[in-house]
Amino acid sequence: MSTPRLLFLHGFLQNAKVFSEKSSGIRKLLKKAGVQCDYIDGPAVLERKDLPFELDDEKWQTVLDTQVNRAWFYHSNISKELDLTEALRTVSDYIMENGPYDGIVGFSQGAAVASIVTNTIHKLVPGHPQFKVSLLFSGYSFTEPDPSHPGELRIADKFVSDFTVPLELTTRVLFVYGASDQAVPAEKSKYLYKIYTHGEEEANNVKAFEHPGGHMVPNKKDILKPIVDEITSAFNAH
Repeated sequence: MSTPRLLFLHGFLQNAKVFSEKSSGIRKLLKKAGVQCDYIDGPAVLERKDLPFELDDEKWQTVLDTQVNRAWFYHSNISKELDLTEALRTVSDYIMENGPYDGIVGFSQGAAVASIVTNTIHKLVPGHPQFKVSLLFSGYSFTEPDPSHPGELRIADKFVSDFTVPLELTTRVLFVYGASDQAVPAEKSKYLYKIYTHGEEEANNVKAFEHPGGHMVPNKKDILKPIVDEITSAFNAH
């Protein structure tokens, strides 16, 4: 069997290099299991005005010095304003040139993109097989208020097809989220999880792992080992 390969997508205000460092715990366990991990940069280059929060001069200079002013798409609290054209083109072009890939891993913004790529890989890269595994850290979808059910959310019209899970999807989808995550509250990840389980409490190929931490990729072995076991068993099942 050839070496299984995973494509990693970083979060907002990160880059490939920093995400590789921040996910060193799982990267090392995967490497030990014979899995190749490839990290790529998002296409959006952020300016200070693009941030949804304030950063002082010194912190912004650090962002520039470390070149973490990258993202997959420009932030907006209004889902229909989001534009993922460049994000999806960047990922699909990379897969066309360097693939095929056995799976995809994303954190936060990168997990939202990874979810869409998982669902639509057959359209984005014609002829590419379904991923064997999709690992979403602090993943979320693009929602808007549901006018027919006040107080509830639905996927924004613009992204309904992106977040429609194909009935024939065989990818093992793994969700990892932090109980004390303030940036992407666990409820947002659970909302996306339920899309994959089609509203059921659980599904054969969909698993969720909650950790006690915040908005991060956990690095403790006791949290990561069962996740890595799921990944390797997904590779061996195909």
